[in-house]
Amino acid sequence: MNTYMNTFEINENTLRVVLSADKDVKAPYLVKEQPAFNGICTVGTDNGKEESKIIGNGRDLFVQKNSSFVKKDVNRFTFEGGKPIVVTKKTVDGERSFVENANEVKIGEAYEAKVVFEIEPDEAIYGLGQHEDGVLNYRNTTEYLYHNNMKIPMPVFISSKNYAVFFDCSSMMIYEEKDNKITVTCDAVYQIDYYVICGNCFDDLIAGIRTLTGAAVMLPKWAFGYIQSKERYKTQEEILSVADEFKKRDIPLGCIVLDWLSWEDGKWGNMHFDKSRFPDARKMVDELHSKGVAFMISVWPNRKEGCEDHKEFEAAGKLLCNYSNYDAFDEEARDIYWKQCERELFPAGTDAWWCDSSEPFTPDWNGEKKRPEDVRYEMAKESTNKYLDARVSAAHPLWHAKGIYDHQRAACDTKRVCNLTRAGYPGIQQYGTILWSGDIAATWEVYRHQIAEGLSMSMSGMPYWTLDAGGFFVGNTESWKRWANVKEGTRPWFWHGSFENGVADLGYRELYTRWLQLAAFLPIMRSHGTDTPREPWQFGEKGTVYYDTIVKYINLRYELMPYTYSLAAQVAMSGYTMMRSLMFDFENDDNVKDMWQEYMYGPAFLVAPVLEAYQYGPDSTPLNKSSEVEVYLPNGAKWYDYETKQLYEGGQKIKTDAPISKMPLFVRSGAIIPKASKVNGEADTIEVYSGQDGMFVLYLDNGKDYAYEKGEMTTIPVIWSEEQQALMIGKAVGNYSYPEKFHVVLYKEDGTVLSQDIIYKGEDTLVR
Repeated sequence: MNTYMNTFEINENTLRVVLSADKDVKAPYLVKEQPAFNGICTVGTDNGKEESKIIGNGRDLFVQKNSSFVKKDVNRFTFEGGKPIVVTKKTVDGERSFVENANEVKIGEAYEAKVVFEIEPDEAIYGLGQHEDGVLNYRNTTEYLYHNNMKIPMPVFISSKNYAVFFDCSSMMIYEEKDNKITVTCDAVYQIDYYVICGNCFDDLIAGIRTLTGAAVMLPKWAFGYIQSKERYKTQEEILSVADEFKKRDIPLGCIVLDWLSWEDGKWGNMHFDKSRFPDARKMVDELHSKGVAFMISVWPNRKEGCEDHKEFEAAGKLLCNYSNYDAFDEEARDIYWKQCERELFPAGTDAWWCDSSEPFTPDWNGEKKRPEDVRYEMAKESTNKYLDARVSAAHPLWHAKGIYDHQRAACDTKRVCNLTRAGYPGIQQYGTILWSGDIAATWEVYRHQIAEGLSMSMSGMPYWTLDAGGFFVGNTESWKRWANVKEGTRPWFWHGSFENGVADLGYRELYTRWLQLAAFLPIMRSHGTDTPREPWQFGEKGTVYYDTIVKYINLRYELMPYTYSLAAQVAMSGYTMMRSLMFDFENDDNVKDMWQEYMYGPAFLVAPVLEAYQYGPDSTPLNKSSEVEVYLPNGAKWYDYETKQLYEGGQKIKTDAPISKMPLFVRSGAIIPKASKVNGEADTIEVYSGQDGMFVLYLDNGKDYAYEKGEMTTIPVIWSEEQQALMIGKAVGNYSYPEKFHVVLYKEDGTVLSQDIIYKGEDTLVR
C-alpha cells in the first residue's frame, strides 16, 4: 500500500504533516481551526515510506523514517432490537453495569497506522501525559496511551532540542523508543496527522500546543487555595461542622467537597440530593459561602438502571451500550446531562464539579496483581471500543468537559466553571478543568512517582494538575476488608497503602505532612482519600509538629495567593506553565535533563520535596535517621533559602536540614514575589531577592466571573534593576481596583534586609 505525505506550514513555528493511505487529507479533529494552510511542500507523493528530514526554525529536528497503514474494521456493540440484560456490580470504582446480550456491528473502517522517527542519541523526550510509574524522560521506554484510573494519555511529546510533536489522534496509541527510533502506533485512524512545533524554549512549545488546541481559561480564585475532601462526608451536618471547625481553628479553607452518594442509596449517579441526609442543600451551601468556602460536588457519567436520570437517558436513546453511561459525543445527550445538573445541584449553589470516572471505562480495576502494560492496553481496547467509536474514543473526556463548560457558561456567566476531572485530553484546558492523578496509594514510592507525573502532565500542555495529598488508599488488606465489609478475601492490586492504622500511625503522619508540603506548591492544593480522615486536626493538635506544619503550609499557600493567581493569569493569557520541569528555565544545565526530584513553581521558587521518611516507618516504627537532605541548585542563578535567607551559588549540590516542619524551598535571585498578609486579601507585600534583574506582572480581577474577558482586570509590572538597585512598580493597566499601599522588602546578597512602605497611585513608582 502506498503512503502519501503532505506537509503544511501553519505558521513560522508550526508544521503539519499528514501521512495517509490515499491522497485524501481529512480535516483536523482536535486542532482548532487554523489560518488557511499555506506552503504546501509535497502533495500526494509516495514518499511516506522514505526518509524525510523535518526542519524547523532553520535547524534539523528529526528524521521521519517510514510509515505504514493496515486496514481494519471499526465495530461497536448495540442492544438495539431487544431489552438489554443488565448486570450491575459494586466495584471499588463505583457501581458498574454490564450488558450480557449486546451484539457487535460494524460502523466503519480505519487503519492501524505506524510512523517511525529517528532522533539524536542525547535527546531527552518528555510529555505523553500521566502513566503511574514516575517516568520523566521517555528514552528506551514503551508507553501505552489509554485512559484508566491513574492514567491520562496525552498524544504529545517534547524534546530537549526544543521541539514538540503533537498527534491529532483520538484513538489509543503506543509510543516506543529504542535505538534512537521512536515508533508511534495509532490504533484506529484515517491518517497519521501530526504537528511539529519549534521554539527557543519549553514555554514556546507549550504555548504552541495550546495555540493548536485552545487557550486555558481562568479558574475561580478560591480554586488556588486549599481544597478539603475525603471519601466521604455523608450528611449536611457533617459538611457544615467541618467548615465550622476550620473557622474555629482559624485555618484557611477554599472549598469543601461532597464525594459520591449525594443521591439516595441504590440510585448511583442520580443528580438528586438524598433529602434525608441533605434536607436543604441550598441552605447548606449558603452557609458555606457565608464563611468564604466554596462547594464542590461529585458527579458521574454513569447511572443506575431504574433511577430517574437513567430513565431520562434511556427514553431519549442516549445511553451507551453498557446501558449505564451517557454518550458524551452526542450533543443531545450532553444537553440532557446538563439539564440533570441544573435541576437540583447547580441551583443549590454548587461552585464546582467533580467529574469522577470520566475515562469512563477501567477494565483492569480488579485482580490481585497488576497486569503487564501490554495486557492492560489490550483490555482497554476491548472494553472501551465496545461502547465508543475506536477512532475517537480517547476524546470522550474532552466532550464530557465541553458539555459542562458550554452549558454552564450559557446558563450563568457570573460563576467561573471549575471541573475537577479524572481524565483529560488535549483541548480540555479550554473548559475550566483540573486534572488529578486518580486513586493512588499511600506509599513513599507512589509519592515520589507523583512528582514526575505532574511534570509530565505540565510538559504535555496541561496547566492544572493535582493529586490526592496523602494518597487515596492508605491501608492494605485489612482496610480493604473493612471497606468491602468482608472477613476473608484478597485485596485488589491497587489497594496497597503502607499504613493500616491511618492517621494513628506516626509513619503516615510523616508521609502525609511531606505530601501536603508538596501539594502547597502544585497548581491546585487538595487533600483527599479513603481509609482514614484528612482534616488537619486528625494529625494532632495545636502545638504538635504534624498539625502545626500542616497549618503552616496551608497558611503559606494563602500568603502566596497573589503570586499564584498572577501565574494563573499568565497560563490563560500567555500559555504559561506553573509546575515547571527544570528544563523550562535551565535547559543549558546538563544536570537537570533527567531531574524529577525538584521543579520550579513559577519563576521564583525551586521546590525540593523530601523524598523519604526519616522519623517513622509503618506502625510508628522509629527510624531515627538524619533529616539532612541533598538539593541541587541549578546553574544560571543564585539561590536563597526561603526560610533562612542564606544565599548559595547555583550549579552545585548542597546539604540542608529538613526537619518535618520544613520542605527545602529556594528562591531564585532576581525573583519578585507579591504576597498577602490577610487570607483572601490582595497583594500588600512585595519581596525582592537581589542578585540579578527580575520582573513579575501582578494580576488583579474579581476572581469570580468572566468580566476579565471584557477587560475588567488590572496588571501591574514590577521590575527590579540590579545595576541601579531599584524597584519600579509600573503603571497599573486596566480598570480593576489595585492596592494603594505596598510593603516592599529587599533581600540583599550580603544578608542585609531593607524594607519600606510605599504609597501607590497607579503610576510608575520608583523604590530605592
